[in-house]
Amino acid sequence: MEEWIMEARLMIQGQLREIFENAKDLGNRYLQEVMDTNKCKDWNNKNTLQFRVRLSENANALSLEWYSVGWHGKKETGRKKKWAYIPKRNKSRRRDAQIFSYCMDDLFRHTVGWDDDLVTKVEAEASQYRRQAHYLSDMLLTLGRLERFMAGSMQENSTEEAQ
Repeated sequence: MEEWIMEARLMIQGQLREIFENAKDLGNRYLQEVMDTNKCKDWNNKNTLQFRVRLSENANALSLEWYSVGWHGKKETGRKKKWAYIPKRNKSRRRDAQIFSYCMDDLFRHTVGWDDDLVTKVEAEASQYRRQAHYLSDMLLTLGRLERFMAGSMQENSTEEAQ
């Protein structure tokens, strides 16, 4: 049984890595389009949204998040870049409701108009990746619980045999 669990874990982690690669590609395409367009815009019309994709160290969870980028200080004295996380809001009254997409109004507060369609398109694809990653992470969690259960039942069996 342990071999089956290990095979399933490896398959699910592989699928999660594939989603990570797709989401990373989405983030790179978004960044490239924003950087190309920002070059020809004046300071007040530049996009300040950043899309970030992270895979946990043990490849069990995937995060796709939006950040607002701001600069503080004067150019002459050394301007510093600061990132502000934009949280997903739970519109449901249920506390345990899963949120897979951002409220577009929250994201549009940080856009300047020319980038609204781009952000909408990226967020639509990202929400699908978040949903898939959530279910795959749940499967990995369940496999871990099954693994611990199997290890515990094996210990009980060996203890009963010893008596």
